[in-house]
Amino acid sequence: MIWVFLLAVMFCVYTYAIFPLWLHMRARGITTPSRAPLTDYPPVSIVIAAHNEEAHIPTKLDSLQALDYPQDKLEVIFVSDGSTDKSVALLSAAQSSFNCLVVQHYEPAAGKPTALNKGVAKATGDILVFMDARQTISSNAIKALVERLVQPGIGAVSGELSLADDDGIESTNVGLYWRYEKWIRLNESKLFSTTGATGALYAIRREDYIDHEPDVLLDDFNTPISILGKGKRTVFEPDARVFDRAESSAKGEFRRKTRTLAGNFQSFTRNRWLFNPKENPVFLQFLSHKVFRLLVPYAMLIAFVASLLGSGSFLKLMFVLQVLFYGAGLANMAGVQGLDNKLFNFIKVFLQLNAAAVAGAFRFFSGNANVRWKQS
Repeated sequence: MIWVFLLAVMFCVYTYAIFPLWLHMRARGITTPSRAPLTDYPPVSIVIAAHNEEAHIPTKLDSLQALDYPQDKLEVIFVSDGSTDKSVALLSAAQSSFNCLVVQHYEPAAGKPTALNKGVAKATGDILVFMDARQTISSNAIKALVERLVQPGIGAVSGELSLADDDGIESTNVGLYWRYEKWIRLNESKLFSTTGATGALYAIRREDYIDHEPDVLLDDFNTPISILGKGKRTVFEPDARVFDRAESSAKGEFRRKTRTLAGNFQSFTRNRWLFNPKENPVFLQFLSHKVFRLLVPYAMLIAFVASLLGSGSFLKLMFVLQVLFYGAGLANMAGVQGLDNKLFNFIKVFLQLNAAAVAGAFRFFSGNANVRWKQS
């Protein structure tokens, strides 16, 4: 049993520690080519799918109006996917103050992938920039994305999501996890390509867009990997920033993560070429980053059972430590006094992440994954 335990633990350690460090060491000596201002910026179409976003539209519009990009080269397309609030009215009222603001509304709601397809169908720009309605962006974001995208071999550019973490310790730990995730993606893009983009802000060429199937859960994964299949890179651009607030609700963060991980399973089944090292140029990092993360909770279960059923003082000690680890996380979730600090909240976030991987698998394989909008 001791070897079963050690192998299970090493799998978890490799996934969350060894692989990221190995990636960093390989990427450490690689210098990212600097961007340069263009003499002639290409036409850009910003496509935003929205559903009942009246609370966020005014600040989003202010953010878009502040963009430092030639206004005669900028088109903004809002697609209202069955909104029932004042979203369409707010957008329509703003059209007079925009150089080019296109508003499309249809009913009933069909989901984000359908909205994106409809928005792209109306787009006239050579470059497509996808955003969410909720977040604001830095004024230089579009220029930074475009200046990076025009470099040779690059097919998609992901902006950097910055999470505010002043809503409490739990939000801080979600923000800490996101910084860890961004660090991995940055190293991946230095080596060759990351396999996903920040859904709140990323850019591609119009010619590289492939219509989404109406039930696609992760457009910000499916689009970059379709571009990867053409041999082009998806890279991180830290200067193109999008600002959001970390989820302060444990329930809301768990729901979001479950949906994302269910989307990973969907994408894997529809893009099996990713599991072929001859076709996938980032095969090892894809397995280590995307696939192994989904298997960690089962390795944790194997380690727990092996230490429970095994004999010897070492396994007994490991069993006690695991009980304490899981107990601390569960007690924190239950709101036990005295455990509301960074360490115990981080344990809780880690356990919730792995629980979401299991829930996401169940949600997908049981047929319960869908593209319905979930309002925070």
